[in-house]
Amino acid sequence: MSVDPAVRLETVAAAAGVALFTLRRAIAAGSFPQADVTLGGTPLSIRAWRLSTIRTWNPAVADRCAAFAAILENIPLKKAA
Repeated sequence: MSVDPAVRLETVAAAAGVALFTLRRAIAAGSFPQADVTLGGTPLSIRAWRLSTIRTWNPAVADRCAAFAAILENIPLKKAA
């Protein structure tokens, strides 16, 4: 795992046990930090947070995000056909 990986919105929501809509509302209300990384896209841009940012906000959620990342590292990728 990289030293301070970027974690996408969907992963943060799953780790926090909330719906995406709820997390988006928390971001808009300022009770969750703004994204560290934003990539423009359609229909929605892709937002991600550094694990350190999430850890500052909620260490338990950051630990769950790190656990998800560790699990995903062990899944082999299939070659494209």
